[in-house]
Amino acid sequence: MYERVLFVALIFLSAYLLKTLKLFREEDSKVFINYVLYFSLPALVLEKVREVKIGTEAFAVVLTAWAVITTSILLSLLLGRLMGMEERSLRSFVLVSSFGNTAFMGYPFTFAFFRDEGLRYAVLYDQLGSFLLVISVGFFVATGRFSLREILTFPPFIALGLAFLLRSYQLPQVLETFLEISGRSLIPVVLFAVGLKFSFGNLFASLKGAFLSVSVKMLFVPLLLLIVFKLLGLSGLSYKVAFLESAMPPMVMAGVLAIKYGLDESLAISAITLGMVLSFFTVPLLLSLL
Repeated sequence: MYERVLFVALIFLSAYLLKTLKLFREEDSKVFINYVLYFSLPALVLEKVREVKIGTEAFAVVLTAWAVITTSILLSLLLGRLMGMEERSLRSFVLVSSFGNTAFMGYPFTFAFFRDEGLRYAVLYDQLGSFLLVISVGFFVATGRFSLREILTFPPFIALGLAFLLRSYQLPQVLETFLEISGRSLIPVVLFAVGLKFSFGNLFASLKGAFLSVSVKMLFVPLLLLIVFKLLGLSGLSYKVAFLESAMPPMVMAGVLAIKYGLDESLAISAITLGMVLSFFTVPLLLSLL
């Protein structure tokens, strides 16, 4: 099982090594991230969502994402209150404990274990689950207000709408090939971008809060979900992908919100960094329990 994620780790570490050798800079990650957000991710969404059969399994994936995030928010809010966190730290703690990196880390892990067929469900979990909630509920946690414009103008979300509109249409072969090749470029590019942003120094910025955060996000809530799946006898591919996505490390966007709106950024960055490192061990371990 660990051999399946080896390519994920190798691309990630290659980017970090090239940055250490000063052949790339951390700032270069912005170019790769923009490539993903404005080009390869919309292409992947257009390709994969059009292939998904809209039925019980697709609905269950989205519902699972909402349930996982809601449970994480309530649990992290309770733990933060019990620990006596001040408001800035509490908001950061809730953000990184509740919203997972279901695209930048989730897509590569899904591809590693479940290949292209699994990516269809990962896109649904990410776009209709994580993305919708982070820019609505997550934005509210960070700022106390809601922004519909952020949702409607996000390129992958626009691609999601087009994908549903074009489900009954057969695109010209040249466009199908374009979407397939462009979408496939997402996996290495997004891993390279994350590798450039990684820094071991950020691990120790707020280690206690970060460890508690990733424990909630990457262990406790996924194990709770696994128990529910086992009790209900749910074991299809869609449920396996949903379980994998629930175990992703804290979302980079959660850290962006924390930094942008003056919350406890050291806690957010430390949790994101720690989560990236641990995910190479916890994700295969959790999947072995399926």
